[in-house]
Amino acid sequence: MATIDSILVVVDPTVEHDFVIDRVKGILDHNKASVRFFINTSNTLTQHSYAYEGMDGHFLEKQRQLFVEHYRKILHDLVEEFSAMGISATSAFTEEHNLAEAILAEVKEYEPDLILKSTHHHSVLRKSLITNTDWRLIRKCPKPLLLVKPRNWFNDGSVVASVDPLHAKAAQTKLDHLLIETAESVAKAFEQTPRVFHCYFPFVGTMFPTASETSVQMQELKERHETKLKELLASHSIAPENVELVRGDLVPSLIHFLEKSNANILVIGALSRNILERAIVGNTAEKILDDCPCDVLIIKPR
Repeated sequence: MATIDSILVVVDPTVEHDFVIDRVKGILDHNKASVRFFINTSNTLTQHSYAYEGMDGHFLEKQRQLFVEHYRKILHDLVEEFSAMGISATSAFTEEHNLAEAILAEVKEYEPDLILKSTHHHSVLRKSLITNTDWRLIRKCPKPLLLVKPRNWFNDGSVVASVDPLHAKAAQTKLDHLLIETAESVAKAFEQTPRVFHCYFPFVGTMFPTASETSVQMQELKERHETKLKELLASHSIAPENVELVRGDLVPSLIHFLEKSNANILVIGALSRNILERAIVGNTAEKILDDCPCDVLIIKPR
């Protein structure tokens, strides 16, 4: 990831302690950048609804103003706090109904180098909605996006890049290199350990082989993934003990590795895919987002 000169912080005014504020402070301790704090929240008082029929117009307007002032005060206090720290800080407030689109519009206007947004556990119902804010941002946000989990970082933590060296698309190979470079640079900046993770699952032909074929085919499959992973890592400086190659289901294997390595950030990539691929990868991405014990940094190809 290139030098960070500007950061867009999506503030969640519904939580008592928003961990994105902690994260941006940590980033600014190691990297000088300007910050814009952003809140979007829909104001139902601006809607023409039967629920407000017969109510005094002046009363509604006063309530609407108080609504806006409440959120602008939150932003004002953040700007004051960070300005007192010598940081160039601004703010923006919108009242759009679609949070994801509001964030994307702000990204287009501000053009930050990094976006920070808190993320929480999604309910089954929420995960079934295609307009899920986090998922839409993963798909559409053109800039690096750090989804922040509500937890503190480990002092002796790590930054993990999840790669796929056997992917058929050449763009994936370029993206994998970018993911590793990002993990290395972020780990160095925060004095963390850079790690690389790759998981493979046996294809159908090796899932139910004959007894005589089992060990041979599994060994050949493992060696193929080892070779491709070594080729990918050849131009990087990741220590062998910090590389994890696992056979099994992606999500539980990844979560287990993140937990045992005290991961603070998982670095993953996002590519444009066809509808079928998007459905499969989308479900996997949402599962990772829900179960991941650490922050998730999503990187798009350059």
